[in-house]
Amino acid sequence: MRATVEVVSAYVRGSESREYVKTLVLAALLGVPVAFAAVLFQTLIHDVIHLVWDVIPDEFGWSQPSWWYVVLVPGLAGLLVAAAVRLPGHGGHSPLEGLGADPIPPISLASILPAALASLGLGLVLGPEAPLIALGLGLGAVAVRLIRMEGTGAQLLALAGAFAAIAALFGGPLIAAFLLFEVTAASGKVPAQQIGRALLPGFVAAGTGAVVFTGVAGWEGLHQTNLAIPSLAPYETLRIADLAWCLLIGVVVAVLVVSIRHLAHGIAAQKALGSSALLMAAGLAVGVLAVLFRAITDRPVDLVLFSGQSELPAVVAEGSAGVLILLVVAKGLAYALSLGAGFRGGPVFPAIALGVAAAMVAANVLPGLDTTPAVAAGIAAGTTAVLRVPFTAVLLVSLLMGASAFDVAPIAVLAAAIAWLVATMLPNPEDRAQSKAVEAVPAPAA
Repeated sequence: MRATVEVVSAYVRGSESREYVKTLVLAALLGVPVAFAAVLFQTLIHDVIHLVWDVIPDEFGWSQPSWWYVVLVPGLAGLLVAAAVRLPGHGGHSPLEGLGADPIPPISLASILPAALASLGLGLVLGPEAPLIALGLGLGAVAVRLIRMEGTGAQLLALAGAFAAIAALFGGPLIAAFLLFEVTAASGKVPAQQIGRALLPGFVAAGTGAVVFTGVAGWEGLHQTNLAIPSLAPYETLRIADLAWCLLIGVVVAVLVVSIRHLAHGIAAQKALGSSALLMAAGLAVGVLAVLFRAITDRPVDLVLFSGQSELPAVVAEGSAGVLILLVVAKGLAYALSLGAGFRGGPVFPAIALGVAAAMVAANVLPGLDTTPAVAAGIAAGTTAVLRVPFTAVLLVSLLMGASAFDVAPIAVLAAAIAWLVATMLPNPEDRAQSKAVEAVPAPAA
């Protein structure tokens, strides 16, 4: 994203009003088709999950997928992703690199979308946010070519596509806008007084894309993504004990997420197997972890597989601390394997799921800690630890907590703040990987 931000900075300082207004208008027009495409891709992922994990096991007469099937399917995903990354675009950037928003050529979608579909549909522990951003960038690039737009305005329009696509994941523009706003502000590449102008086209695209969900002129729109956790009990008053325990949750979740990313980088460094063999081996290992978890706990493999977004209500409803601890271990290892082996997807939702699972362990064992504030702390800490975006993390908590959002806000803020401190103080695996890459470059001959 840094390259995009540098160009945007120059554009917003010296652009003419007419060109900027043109970009805003085009961004508004782009938002709706990109949102439609994002919804279609998410629907396709859900259809693949339903086919592979519900329809086919039903055809075999299984009440739950057989152990060999659970192991085989993620292994097959490794084979499919290995094939997809050989196509133009090489499957996009790795989720170990976080969320990228640098321009991509439309042809790259030919590998990015199949790789993500195989990863997410066949059970790997990643989320849909990264391929959705890539989809928006690619469709934005298509629009730029069709209208023959050039210069920084073209890059702003492509970035607006990313806004609209990620907004479709959250059912509205606020999270997408706030996330990219915070990332841009943290980069320091755009002067503070220009950030609003730089990101306004994307905000406009996300806003018009929301028409897909709100409907217009009698059309009811498509089904809006429901991110609330319905099983949470109301939380009507803040308690000092909850504040104290949630600081501990923030520390533990941050250490957990950073440790998983270190492990993932270690897996990624295993070059002896080769990329294809590593993908297949990691996929099989993820399946084994899910089978072992089910055998020990008698809980469904879905809790270990997938991003964890749809399973949050089940995690919150789980009453056994032992089961939750095993879930943190199994899903954490599966997350590290999915990140490090080269599968394609986003890193955010599994970190949130692990944050919630760890928080539920705390709610089950710590005296005086209620479930609702614990979950709020887990979401805030997990989001902050993986992306270093504490403000966006608190906004996401308010979206997920429903009627309790106002009362848990202080807890979410403190958990996000402590998670940010811990995550930034610990050694950064991305920095270490970059240092090794620099050291590996041979010095020029004298």
